[in-house]
Amino acid sequence: EEAARIASRYNFVAVPVVDDENKLIGVVTVDDIIDVLREEATEDLLQMAGLGRDSDILLKSSWETTKRRFPWLLATYIGGLIAATTISLFHGLLSEYIILASFLPIIAGMGGNIGTQSSTIITRSLLTGRVNSSTAPKIIFKEIRVGLTLGIIYGIVLGLIAFMMSYVVKSNAYDYPLVRCIELSIAVATGIAVAMTLATFTGTVAPMVLHKMKIDPAIATGPFVTTTIDILAVLIYLSFATLMVNI
Repeated sequence: EEAARIASRYNFVAVPVVDDENKLIGVVTVDDIIDVLREEATEDLLQMAGLGRDSDILLKSSWETTKRRFPWLLATYIGGLIAATTISLFHGLLSEYIILASFLPIIAGMGGNIGTQSSTIITRSLLTGRVNSSTAPKIIFKEIRVGLTLGIIYGIVLGLIAFMMSYVVKSNAYDYPLVRCIELSIAVATGIAVAMTLATFTGTVAPMVLHKMKIDPAIATGPFVTTTIDILAVLIYLSFATLMVNI
């Protein structure tokens, strides 16, 4: 794999292999390099989808496939239960301001998606050698800026939508005074902005930490980290909403 990365980075058609005494013992040709890169890319895609590293999974029996998928889906299942428990802790807030529940799916979804984007970019960069200890701090801060910028943009738009829904449109389900509508809109806007920023940070740092621990960073884009980001996004959003309505 190391020879394949070197050949890919420097456009070599072959890579010489030497022993400890720098004597030539063989050559890694471009055919071997292509095979390694293809196999590595397949393994990474399977890891990102939470399917392990077996590229022949499609040829396995139904029972073998079920056993292989079960642990990865269990992480998402448990994460969903934790998210449900987290939401239930704010039942008083949500029962009084039901409009806040309307934005839970989009805030959790945006946090999970932007976190997955960051972790995918970093994972590929780690595997190609473009991210190392010297470039990591710069890349982390860059991704945080990207997450914050996107969070602010989507936050402003979602905040305006929340205001339109709560004050302009109204419904039998919610009819709040102007000041309360503004507070709820700010909570929605701030919640998604902070959630997306934190999700970007988590998605960026997680692959780096795993790589440092000699663990395949492709795991960072799997269900476990994605579910973690979803839980954090929901917790941040509802915490900000609680803060705003209690000011």
